[in-house]
Amino acid sequence: MTRDKEEHTRRRKVWDMAFSSKCLRRYEDRVAEYTTQFLQHIEALQDEPLDISMWFNFYSFDVMGDLAFGKSFDMLSNGTKHPFMELTHSHMLVAGSLSRLAWIFPLLKRIPIFNQKTCELEERIKQLVDWRIKNEPDVPDIFSWILRDYCGLSKPTGQETLNLYGDAQLIAVAGSDTTAASLTCLFFELAINPQALYNVQEEIDRYHLEYSTLNHQNLSKLSYLQACINESMRLYPLLPSGLQRITPPEGLQVGSIRLPGDTIVSIPSYAFNRDERLFKNADQFIPERWTTITELTKDSSLFTPFSIGKYSCVGRQLGLMEIRFVASQILRVFDVKLANCNTAKEFASGLRDSFTLACPSLHLVFTRRDIWTPSPISEK
Repeated sequence: MTRDKEEHTRRRKVWDMAFSSKCLRRYEDRVAEYTTQFLQHIEALQDEPLDISMWFNFYSFDVMGDLAFGKSFDMLSNGTKHPFMELTHSHMLVAGSLSRLAWIFPLLKRIPIFNQKTCELEERIKQLVDWRIKNEPDVPDIFSWILRDYCGLSKPTGQETLNLYGDAQLIAVAGSDTTAASLTCLFFELAINPQALYNVQEEIDRYHLEYSTLNHQNLSKLSYLQACINESMRLYPLLPSGLQRITPPEGLQVGSIRLPGDTIVSIPSYAFNRDERLFKNADQFIPERWTTITELTKDSSLFTPFSIGKYSCVGRQLGLMEIRFVASQILRVFDVKLANCNTAKEFASGLRDSFTLACPSLHLVFTRRDIWTPSPISEK
């Protein structure tokens, strides 16, 4: 990561190429493969309480490992946590709690008890990158573009090598934790909102009347599924405290408030997204606010789960691809409910802001559906 705007622009172009529409189509088969593998585990464990939060992490880390470093962490196949995932979560818990105190990190780096997990994670990242440099995959992945840019440097400096490892760490966190949290919160809300669950399953059933296979372009047309995703991300933003920005040197006028120049500012996404002035019945899960009852939202452009502008999330479409594939596959086959009456309270109280949203265990029960066939409808 860098504060230099020109350097950011140059490196962002490389990331944009890695997440272009053409590249996303190449990634789609691998996302579908892991989704199928994930579904097989749910089938094997149906009718029993399943910690879906953990399994969504297995899924997202396996996909990220494959697309970023050329090899899966094999958590879906083994059913056990990989040390890399545990290190990432431990690091984020500490780093996230201090994310508003950036100045303190150089000091903490000198204190072993605070820096141990970070050092271990950085070493793991270095090992993954070094392995990936020596093992070019047959089909280009995300890191192919990052490496192509790095290898194109005539003589990489020490800082440029650190940037390479930093990019790898960014992929590891942004490409796993956020997807797992999104899926976990989405399924939590569907489990406690049976009408929304019924509606989205009906839409998915209609999809299968029209299309024989899944592909992301067609899945993106499922408006109610997307409304559920939006509503879940509104209630449980992936970056609860929001991103920090700095005001221009001349300052900034926001309504009646004058902000001085060169001041760090941020808007906490969690509080903003639950503000009744912006979203009526703000604490309720109402997917229809994004479809048929738009008056519940003052201005839909205020909802920016992936941020906006040149600093927006470059991996947005890949994340949505994973969420849509998993949700559409599971909900086509299974109904979902909470494992017990205490699950909802325990889940809500266990959510943590570790820069990205960290979810506690969520035990759900998946039972096979009697899939009905709705009457065909024409595409609007």
